Amino acid sequence: MGTNMTYKDAKDFLYIAENAYNIGAFAESAEIVRNLAFFVIDKGNGLSAEERQTLTEEVKRAIGRFTNCPDEAIWEDTCGLIDLFR
Repeated sequence: MGTNMTYKDAKDFLYIAENAYNIGAFAESAEIVRNLAFFVIDKGNGLSAEERQTLTEEVKRAIGRFTNCPDEAIWEDTCGLIDLFR
């Protein structure tokens, strides 16, 4: 994921993260979600207010998915990302 990510790129990465999680690739999914969380909170990312709101909600849902992650270390690390949105 580069610094020139677009809204569409972010949506595509959310889809990839969900699929990775669903097949048990928890570390890969967590890395994507982590990068997306930092992208969304970056005020200089070029997103419109509506795009930012949509991605914020979707990233929060992606973070929430990790509450059921069987890998406790990944669960703890990823769930802590929600603090970025407070």
